[in-house]
Amino acid sequence: MKRTLFIALILFLAGSLYSQEKKGGTEKKSTGSKSAIPEGYGNLKWGVTLGKAKEGIAGKLAFTDEKTEIISRDGNLEYQYGFFYIDPAVTAMEKGDSGQERKGGADEKDEGVLYFVSLKFPYLLLKEVRDKIEEKYGPSTNEYMSKGRGAIAWDSEKSLVVMWVDKYGNNSYCRRITYLSKDIAKDLNKYQTRVFNKNELELIRKLNP
Repeated sequence: MKRTLFIALILFLAGSLYSQEKKGGTEKKSTGSKSAIPEGYGNLKWGVTLGKAKEGIAGKLAFTDEKTEIISRDGNLEYQYGFFYIDPAVTAMEKGDSGQERKGGADEKDEGVLYFVSLKFPYLLLKEVRDKIEEKYGPSTNEYMSKGRGAIAWDSEKSLVVMWVDKYGNNSYCRRITYLSKDIAKDLNKYQTRVFNKNELELIRKLNP
């Protein structure tokens, strides 16, 4: 269930960072620099297969399921690498339905392709983290904050960088930043639509407020 909820969140981000229909929050758009945002993370480009990605991950390998996920650690830093993986059972079923193979967003291999990296670290003050990101990518392009919590994003043609904000006491903090391939997230959206029906997808989104 945890991974399913995360997929729902990725689908949500791929379409729109946060809807203006959210009550009690504010959405801001600015003209941040987009050219500096990389099309991948570190030495890895979006779309690289899991097997090849192992050679370029940050820190030391802690876990992999060989298809959809790699987790590595470097001191207090934890990296989660997510891979878009097409279930062969879905492909086989579609072959049976149509008589021919349909193309998906990933190669027809028994492993996924990189579409997001999530960096986790001990809580840091919002301003400290934001200042560092803005040094690299300029002002944020999208923002949704409500009562000191929410998300701040840097958007480019190929990538989305999201800074997640929590609040404790009178201060706002950050402990996670997500880097996302927009193109592959769209492929994932189409794939999930094939796997789940409309009512199931809506229920998944409601389970992940």
